[in-house]
Amino acid sequence: MQRATRDVLYFETGPDNKPTMRVKSGETFEVDTQLNRGPWLDNHPEGARLKELLRGGNPSSGCIYVEGAKPGDAVRVRIGDIRLDPVGFTRYSGNTGAMPGWLGPSGVGPAERVVHIDDRHIHWGDGRTLPLRPMIGFVGVAPAVERHHNGWGGDWGGNFDIQEITTGATVVLPVNVEGALVHIGDMHAIQGDGEICGAGGIEASGTVRVACDIVPRPKGMLGPRIEDKTHIATVAMARPAEDAFRQALSALLLWMEAEYRFTKADAYLWLGQVLEARVTQFVNPTFTYIAKINRAFLPPAAG
Repeated sequence: MQRATRDVLYFETGPDNKPTMRVKSGETFEVDTQLNRGPWLDNHPEGARLKELLRGGNPSSGCIYVEGAKPGDAVRVRIGDIRLDPVGFTRYSGNTGAMPGWLGPSGVGPAERVVHIDDRHIHWGDGRTLPLRPMIGFVGVAPAVERHHNGWGGDWGGNFDIQEITTGATVVLPVNVEGALVHIGDMHAIQGDGEICGAGGIEASGTVRVACDIVPRPKGMLGPRIEDKTHIATVAMARPAEDAFRQALSALLLWMEAEYRFTKADAYLWLGQVLEARVTQFVNPTFTYIAKINRAFLPPAAG
C-alpha cells in the first residue's frame, strides 16, 4: 500500500504543486499527517529544526495525483481508519474570530496546553480526560487558477475543520485540474464547534487510510459534499457566517431536487422541519457552515 509521508509538506494548495504520489481511482492508500507548529516543539529534541520546517499552518502531506481525473469530474475522498500519534496540543493566542482582541489580547489571555493521547482518551491533566473523536480538518483539491494558504476553504474544499470528516465519511469535491491534486492534513483528536481556540481542537498527527474515486460531477453541485451512513451534507466556507449558511442551505436544496425527486418548494418546507445546521469553525479566513439531513427523511435516490 502506498503512503504519503511527511517528507514533502505543502502549506498552500494550488494547481502548480508538484505531485508527490500517484494513485489509481479506487486505490486505497495512507497519509501520515504532520502536527501543526505549537508548544509541543519547546521540549522536542528537534524543535529548532521543526520550527523552521513548519513555516505555515495546516501542512498537507504532499500532493496526490489521481490518475484519470480531469476538470469537470468529481472526486470522492473516502476516509478510513485514523490512528493518532501520542502528542497533541491546543492553543489560544489571545485573539480569534470567535473572541477578538480589538486593541490587544482578549480578557481570556493567551493560553496553551500539551496533552498525551492514548488509544482511548486524551489526557488533559489534573485528572481530566476527553474521549477520542478523531477527524481530518483539511481535505482539498487544487483550485483551477488560484493558490491559497491552507487556512482557507472554499468550493475546492480545503480547511473544513468539520467533525463529520472522520472514519466512514466521504467528501465529494469538484475536480478543477488534471489529476485533481488532493491535499490532506490538519488532523484533530477532538474539536468543539467553532474551533474557538484557533489551534484546535486538539491538534494531532497520525495516519489516515484513504481512497479516491473519480465520478461524474453531480448535477447541481455547488461545492463540497459529505456523505456518511446517516446523513447527506453540504458545506460552505465564507464570510460572514450568514453567507456560509445560505450557500450550504442552497446547495443542499439543489441536491435534494436533483437526486431525491423533491421540488424546490417541497424541499425547502421539508428542510424547515428536519434541517441540521451549525458553524463548525469561526476562526479561519473563511467560516465553515454545514447543512445536513438525516437519510431517514429522504426517499431513495433517483437511479
